[in-house]
Amino acid sequence: MAKFDGIRMQDIIEVQDPDAEGGLTLVFKDDIRLKIKVVDGKLVSESIPE
Repeated sequence: MAKFDGIRMQDIIEVQDPDAEGGLTLVFKDDIRLKIKVVDGKLVSESIPE
């Protein structure tokens, strides 16, 4: 869970569902984005910036 320390307790300002890649993107203040998608039956997430 250390991967998500940067967004812990941050305010969500936008939800893109679906996003440009067909997944889900949560946009937090300070332009931090959490991209979530299903790849080969598994949930994959990516935080931008990491």
